[in-house]
Amino acid sequence: MFGFSYIARKARQWRADHKRAAMESALMDLPRELRKDIGWPAPGDLPARRALLGSMPARPLL
Repeated sequence: MFGFSYIARKARQWRADHKRAAMESALMDLPRELRKDIGWPAPGDLPARRALLGSMPARPLL
């Protein structure tokens, strides 16, 4: 069942990435003062996803 577990793991990873992106989008829509009050970083403080993937020793297959 290697194929099923691999697909299930990728589906969970995709769902988590989708939820995280939706949450970040919702938080970035809030006014700057409110984001500062809750401790959310400014857009320049967020790490770029491409930079994070570039520092990984191996790239994902999908």
